[in-house]
Amino acid sequence: MGLKRSNLEEWGITDKEVIDKIMDANGDSINETKATLDSEKTALQTQLDQQTSEIEELKKSTETSAETKKALDDLQASFDSYKTDAEKTLAETQKTNAVKLALKDSGTVNTELLFSQVNMDNVIIQDDGKVSGLDDQLATFKESMPYLFQEGGAADKTKPTIVAGGNPNSGGAGEKSLVQKIQERLGE
Repeated sequence: MGLKRSNLEEWGITDKEVIDKIMDANGDSINETKATLDSEKTALQTQLDQQTSEIEELKKSTETSAETKKALDDLQASFDSYKTDAEKTLAETQKTNAVKLALKDSGTVNTELLFSQVNMDNVIIQDDGKVSGLDDQLATFKESMPYLFQEGGAADKTKPTIVAGGNPNSGGAGEKSLVQKIQERLGE
């Protein structure tokens, strides 16, 4: 409840100048109080706006975090799938190469043709790298398709003869080599 002119007149103040001065003094204090209140209101409004802004940023951050988490989960699932596929492909490649090498060592004439006949479901690569489950199939192949195997197997393969390079001796017992003939001429 504010100070009004009618209140001053009821209290017995009848001089208009005095009433104006009292009202001006009261107005000044009201204006100061109003300015202080406006300042506080502005400060509080600024704080409220700032907190509202921070809340909105946190909401966006939470959404971003959820989106990032989803993207990371998708990426991890894709990586796990790729890793599983790569391990499976590697195991199949190792198995294929081990079987082809075992077929080659068995003395086959055409490893690729014989490999196409192997039932890979029955073949197992052991921890030490040896192939199991192929011997029975090889025995069957040797009986049904002997033309795909060399006679006597891989153990009877003839080894190539390796000779030293250069001009071999003509083989005559009494003949001298060219080097010996040159040495004789030079008197050495």
